[in-house]
Amino acid sequence: EATEEVKQVAKWLAGKVLVLIGGDLRPPAREALKRAFDLKEVDWVETQGHDSVSRFESHVARPDTAVVLLAIRWTSHSFANVKEFCDSHDKPLVRLPGGYHPNQVAFQIARQCGERLEACCGK
Repeated sequence: EATEEVKQVAKWLAGKVLVLIGGDLRPPAREALKRAFDLKEVDWVETQGHDSVSRFESHVARPDTAVVLLAIRWTSHSFANVKEFCDSHDKPLVRLPGGYHPNQVAFQIARQCGERLEACCGK
């Protein structure tokens, strides 16, 4: 059973793209997020410790990207500069401190940018 936060985030993100930056691609986790939030796609950008942040901008800049998740537990501190890309492309950035479970992701999205998503994508 989906939590109320999962249902709310699904209303905001249905049919859109969620970009997740960090860690190693986990196909079952990617599919669970896609299904839980009725997403068009989860664009999971795998990272290595010393990647250049410039390679993330094209993912953030996509017109159908609705929100960007930065998995801070699995990324370099230098990736904090992703916020600049998000700001310049008017995309909300969510710092994801824990796992990829839809309940956890929904909680962080609602907490960190829920008001912004409600204003632009509320249904």
